Amino acid sequence: MTPEGAVGRVCDALDADRVPGPLAVAVSGGGDSVALLHAAVAVGRRAVVAATVDHGLREGSRAEAEGVARACAALGVAHATLAWDGAGRGNLQARAREARRGLLGAWARGQGAASVLLGHTLDDQAETVLLRLARGSGVDGLAGMPAVSRAEGVAWERPFLGIAREALRHWLRARGIPWVEDPSNDDPRFDRARARAMMGALAGLGLTRDRLARTAGHMGRARASLVGQARRLAAEQVREEGADLLLPRLWLLHSVERDDTAGRVLAAALMWVGGGEARPRWESLRRLAAVVAGGRAATLAGCRVSPEGDRVRVAPEGRHPGRARPPGGMRFAGAGSFG
Repeated sequence: MTPEGAVGRVCDALDADRVPGPLAVAVSGGGDSVALLHAAVAVGRRAVVAATVDHGLREGSRAEAEGVARACAALGVAHATLAWDGAGRGNLQARAREARRGLLGAWARGQGAASVLLGHTLDDQAETVLLRLARGSGVDGLAGMPAVSRAEGVAWERPFLGIAREALRHWLRARGIPWVEDPSNDDPRFDRARARAMMGALAGLGLTRDRLARTAGHMGRARASLVGQARRLAAEQVREEGADLLLPRLWLLHSVERDDTAGRVLAAALMWVGGGEARPRWESLRRLAAVVAGGRAATLAGCRVSPEGDRVRVAPEGRHPGRARPPGGMRFAGAGSFG
């Protein structure tokens, strides 16, 4: 698959669904995203807009964003630099990722774009699986990064997940296209940099980039099967009452501990009622189920979960049960996030 072919597939999907708007590309200035920018322009099927997030976390980031702006101007691509002030507490990398997604999502919506294209590669997928193995992740984590996901009101497309990083570098060199290397990619303070440095040694054990990425594909298919089961179970077992959901008490509380499907239904119920995009952790779901099994109400993810006879009610925290369905009117079994 060539870079142009990968971007062309995105255009095919957008055309098939009759989705209007430009191709919005996130460009850091690194080789992967620069290749994505040039491939999108080369395909030429839609207008291209680009944005760079300047986290301001290291010297030179502003100059790199300005370099991307100049490259975009030479291509006739409208470009925006989105600045983050770094405010907040907690893990810096996690906060930076969250801020980047929020900034890019708002920018894309303002451009009338339905999706944002990201330059993650086959190597990034392998590194993601390796990091999640180290954390003891389950099926969802080992499925790695999806080719398409939704958050912040847009789709996030990763057309290069099947293309190796070095193949993109070769493509750029052949066309005389420059890029910059982010020094943090080799900084051992960061988990991903350490994982990248270990890939050569792990290949001797058979844990190659391609095999790790293949594992993500296998787990992605397993995840899709589990999501399908959870949707069917939700359609059979969950009852809507306004914006509240009523779940069978015995089935739910005895199944969450040992049944992946029940856990997915409970997590999806909390997200649907509470309006959140982040799925609650399994440990939090298990603690919630244990409290409610003891006959007490508990809160999680913006919801109040309380036992009511043979049912468990999931209601918006601090609001009266039975209020109107959330905006959009989508039914839970069809719209809930079971993945």
